[in-house]
Amino acid sequence: MIKGQPTVELDHVSAFLREGQSVDDVSLLVRHGELVALVGGDGSGKSLALMLAAGIESPQKGVVRVLGIDPALAPDEAYVDLRRRVGVVFDRPALLSNMSVFNNIAVPLRYHTPLTAPEVEDKVTEALRLWEIEHLRDWFPAQLMLSDARFVALVRALILNPEILFLDDMLLGMDARGLARLRGFFESVRAKRVMTLITSAGAPTKLFEILDRVLFFENGRIVAEGAPADVFRMQNPAVHEFDSV
Repeated sequence: MIKGQPTVELDHVSAFLREGQSVDDVSLLVRHGELVALVGGDGSGKSLALMLAAGIESPQKGVVRVLGIDPALAPDEAYVDLRRRVGVVFDRPALLSNMSVFNNIAVPLRYHTPLTAPEVEDKVTEALRLWEIEHLRDWFPAQLMLSDARFVALVRALILNPEILFLDDMLLGMDARGLARLRGFFESVRAKRVMTLITSAGAPTKLFEILDRVLFFENGRIVAEGAPADVFRMQNPAVHEFDSV
């Protein structure tokens, strides 16, 4: 995509889930190459907004566009193509329980590319090496700590070189080593500007300083938006309470 071109748009979107999550008349736009965090406390609507932006959930009102496509209206072929161009890491890694780490990561390559078995082997092996999780190759999801499972899910989401990566609750399960690896990844994405990154966070973190923008959610609405340093200087009670934890 062209640098600066819109990749994700929510236009007056509202949605309400059985779990009590909601977003109410939310509009946002993320451009190609941006690193953006949807931030707020539990029940603020940040994670639902991220799932709407990723096309995983559909709005009751308003329009969502991902890479120019409305996922709710896309024909099957266009929707499948969109899913190839978008990577999603859920807050709880959706790894296939009956497959090893290697095979979990290999799934997108086997289903969505013409690569041969040896080529898939090489590509997955290289990804495991780059993320320093080669030792987990033959493990199964039930054997993994949450932080390791999150990185396996991240590697799987990145294996097709998506144009957009959605990372829900980026801090969940992360220890100091995991946070350092995540910071390195964010810095690499920022330096290259070839992929859009949209993440959510429910707690303060120094990782915000790497991002371009923060959108702060409260009660299903965006109540503050801007560069991270600017947002956390605002005299909004919800932002102040969040940042003082």
